[in-house]
Amino acid sequence: MKFLFFFLFFQFSVLNSQIKLSDLDDFRSFTKPEEKSIIETGTKFCNDFFDENKNIVISNKKNFKNFFLCKFSKKRNRFYIYMLSYSKEDMKSIKETCEDIIVNWPWIADHMDENFKYQDKDYLKGFYIENIFNNKILNFKNNIKQDNRLINNEIDNFILENRDLFTVDNEKNNYLVEREIKKISKVYKKILTRDETNLDKIIKTQLEKIVRYKIFVNDTKNFISYSCNWKPGKGLAPYVKKEKFSEFENI
Repeated sequence: MKFLFFFLFFQFSVLNSQIKLSDLDDFRSFTKPEEKSIIETGTKFCNDFFDENKNIVISNKKNFKNFFLCKFSKKRNRFYIYMLSYSKEDMKSIKETCEDIIVNWPWIADHMDENFKYQDKDYLKGFYIENIFNNKILNFKNNIKQDNRLINNEIDNFILENRDLFTVDNEKNNYLVEREIKKISKVYKKILTRDETNLDKIIKTQLEKIVRYKIFVNDTKNFISYSCNWKPGKGLAPYVKKEKFSEFENI
């Protein structure tokens, strides 16, 4: 019954492309409670990406590390990639200050350009959970020797990280390993064939609708807080509005 309900819902949503990621998570948790959350996985991968990637240097005097964060708002159905909080440059407008920040991060700046919409955004890859094994986005090379080595390493890592699941029951142990081998083989085939599943299509469509960028800027001389806001594909010039981060926290 669960399967039939989910199948009908899934087919309807593919035709209409109206399902939200939060709705999809709810249906997945209903039909397959063991499945990963698309939103939680995507948000974690996004934050991990910015946590691991590069300092941002705005000027010779100011250096920020790990400053972009990722947050999903179920209330607004938005996925925000944001930075807080930067003090306005004395000789620049809020808009100019924000543009100077964003161009230092080309993987974000490219997302503002309509011509680069086709490019994969590494920090959003965590939403495509069918490409993930053992909490990793795998990078296969279509080289049998290298790929087999990677697969074997990942299976070994799975066994090590989940050693509490293994017992003296070898039949059960073999089942656990074979199940993971089937999972990683499915990921391997999907990545090499560049197959786009219905789930991928829904996620891609929704991300195109909901991703937004924000930078919070403080005008310390006038005691006013602003935010610069971008929508992908709409250019580098931000929409600027008065907004405190405390107002953003509750979305």
